[in-house]
Amino acid sequence: MIAELIISAVASVSLSTPKVVYNVASEDKKVTNIEAYSVSEGKYLKRMYKINFIYNADGEVTDKNTYQWDERNSGYILKETEKFTK
Repeated sequence: MIAELIISAVASVSLSTPKVVYNVASEDKKVTNIEAYSVSEGKYLKRMYKINFIYNADGEVTDKNTYQWDERNSGYILKETEKFTK
């Protein structure tokens, strides 16, 4: 009975591997960059997109730039820019 519970718990954990993982960078308690990766086979990461945030002197977000990973060029391509004003 206990062995069955352990096997079932291990199987449950291995099935809950996330499909997307994030790397978040921050500076002075402000998020500056978010990078997303897809996960395959529970261990391989593939770049998907990243978002950069730019702040003003008051610590407010002024720009948000979203980039998509381009496999052919092995680099990010700017897809969208958002500007924020008061």
